Amino acid sequence: MQAKKKRLTLDLDPPVQRRLKAVAALKGISMRRYCLTAIERALTRDAANGAFAGRFNIEALVALQEEAFGDKVLPGNGAEFIREARESRSDS
Repeated sequence: MQAKKKRLTLDLDPPVQRRLKAVAALKGISMRRYCLTAIERALTRDAANGAFAGRFNIEALVALQEEAFGDKVLPGNGAEFIREARESRSDS
């Protein structure tokens, strides 16, 4: 079973968007494919360069998240939960 895909929205300045569109067209691929390839390349490079070494193991974190929540999507906004927790700590 293929994992459900998540959407990511990027707000680009018009000149950047035009450059992206032009380069992708010259390569004969969509802007979406160009961005996905660039992101994957950067993630691979960062992992190979030890960008996450000693900080955390992303695979372990993902496994822990899946164990705790499965496919369940929690209601609300994560940023709002963090804001509320900070406010409750500062009120105490």
